[in-house]
Amino acid sequence: VALAALSATATPVPSVVVDIDARQSCSDVFVYFAPGTTGIPTLGGALGPQFRAALQSVLFAKSLTFEGIDYPVDIYGDPTGGDQGGGQTMAYKVTTTANRCPKAKIVMSGYSQGAQVTHSAANRLTTAIQNRVSAVVTFGDPFESSRFPGVLQSRRETFCQFGDLIC
Repeated sequence: VALAALSATATPVPSVVVDIDARQSCSDVFVYFAPGTTGIPTLGGALGPQFRAALQSVLFAKSLTFEGIDYPVDIYGDPTGGDQGGGQTMAYKVTTTANRCPKAKIVMSGYSQGAQVTHSAANRLTTAIQNRVSAVVTFGDPFESSRFPGVLQSRRETFCQFGDLIC
């Protein structure tokens, strides 16, 4: 699934002027991951590191930057649809990467409240930046029945464990 999600061809943002030094420091794939409630900032407990390891194993020689989103992973964000500051942070990082690294694949991801943060971030992206996102992967998503905006819905993969009452 991870390989299929990353193989989708994203349309580059038109007319982006990028510094050559910035392009040279670009990874082939960038993943922005928001951990779940009470998870260990910034990658969470087991899920974030396991997801990173699984992606690295299928990417072979491609370079991967896997970055956790720093936000308060406490229970106060759950009932409000996820921490909005985390959504702003993820949207900023995705937008910056899309503009700085025009050939990079970008993945947005989150677990539980982190999935809510991912929805919040997706709703803040312009259509041009949405087009640059190759995949959206959520785990234990409380908003599983909610659509992502624009092309992101067709690039979405959601994993819910059998019997999970949250998603």
